[in-house]
Amino acid sequence: MNARNFFTWALLVLLPSTPSFGHEKVITAKELPAAAQTFINTHFKGKKITEAKKDVEMRKTCYDVTLDNGAKLEFDGKGAWKEIKCKSSAVPPATVPAAISKYVKANYPKGRIVKIERDQSGHEVELSDGTEIKFNKQWKVIRVGK
Repeated sequence: MNARNFFTWALLVLLPSTPSFGHEKVITAKELPAAAQTFINTHFKGKKITEAKKDVEMRKTCYDVTLDNGAKLEFDGKGAWKEIKCKSSAVPPATVPAAISKYVKANYPKGRIVKIERDQSGHEVELSDGTEIKFNKQWKVIRVGK
């Protein structure tokens, strides 16, 4: 076996067993971080968790939760929300930053925010008509599209 073949063989053998590569596990609601449980109980009161998963990828942990009303939530490893997708209703207003609410009300008075996502660069929302709006950290609109 030459060096190239050995390297290829070693990658095939070692990579699947390396714990830092994607690993998803179904968990119970009680296994979610306390912050995520509080968020769900506060903003989705009375909704039941139908599925919860813990996903470990490249040393980062996130949690994916599906509720009985079709809402899908994603939390970081500490339980802070990263994404909220509501299938049949608007995203809870208390979860939307005031600057985003103000912009949407002024520019899309009939629009409902059905998805909100946040990361280190800012926030992105999707409205009920499919319009997507990206905001930077200073709450300036940097992209609008469908």
